[in-house]
Amino acid sequence: MKYFVTTFEGAEDIVEKEIKERVKAKIEKQKGFLILDKKEDLENLRSIVRTGVYLKHFKVKDLKDYKKQIKDIDFSFINEEFAVYCERLGNHKFSSKEIEIATAEKIKAKVNLTSPKVLVYIKIRDEDCLIGTDLFQKRIDKPDYRIKPHPNSLNSAIAYIGLNFSEYKPKNSILDFFCGSGIIPIEAALMGGKEVYASDNQYYCTEAASINSKVAGVKINLSKTKLEDINKKFKKKFDFIVTDPPIATFRGLNDIYYLYDIMFEKAFTLLKPKGTFTIITTRPQPLIEDSGKFKLKKQLILDKNSLKYYILIFKK
Repeated sequence: MKYFVTTFEGAEDIVEKEIKERVKAKIEKQKGFLILDKKEDLENLRSIVRTGVYLKHFKVKDLKDYKKQIKDIDFSFINEEFAVYCERLGNHKFSSKEIEIATAEKIKAKVNLTSPKVLVYIKIRDEDCLIGTDLFQKRIDKPDYRIKPHPNSLNSAIAYIGLNFSEYKPKNSILDFFCGSGIIPIEAALMGGKEVYASDNQYYCTEAASINSKVAGVKINLSKTKLEDINKKFKKKFDFIVTDPPIATFRGLNDIYYLYDIMFEKAFTLLKPKGTFTIITTRPQPLIEDSGKFKLKKQLILDKNSLKYYILIFKK
């Protein structure tokens, strides 16, 4: 039996690395998903979106072609109440509902849309189609600890991918000075980090981060601190600063540029000589154009439902 894990396009190498750290498996990488021959520990992967039993993947042009492609899939193992869920991205001559109906017609068991025992999952991105059964009937990148989300909370899998791409290790000290609801520091702590620090100038953010970290069962050192005062709060030097700063908007462009100037200045003073400054953002240009004394060393681009996230790695 084979299994699949889905992720954001661009993160396939990170997912492969995480799987290999947990289990010995044969892995086949595809665009936006991976196929493997082991089931162990899949729910605990931090860099994935969904996981399940793999059935088939193929190219699809239209609804007629889709029906032809699924003819050879044996759905007879589904003998309990089921539902079909299609996640579709791109321009197509068919709807997600049509795909779901066409698939359900191939299955003899009873349909149950509210509480199915089996969830058939279909992911269509442009012409690429993946079919399987979702093992956990949920998105893995929406962890249970996120009970106090921030309006612009970072996706937990993207936070993990950013930490991994930064080459952060549990032995390293790390700071997030725009912590929001605490996603980045919580993911760092879940990786085993002991010196995890986080701050924000908004009380509701640090309160949310505190609650979420307790639910996650991890300890992070939290403080409500303005960015301008951050070096007064923290006298130590950090190995990593990883953060998701406010993004630039046309309305507040001057204010955000001023904030970025302060951010780069403070990061430079707080980092060790060989420290790493990682920024996760959907609008990279203002950050790349004026990064102060830092140099951009590498970047990773992730595609989240056509919204691009940029993981920018800066060094002194």
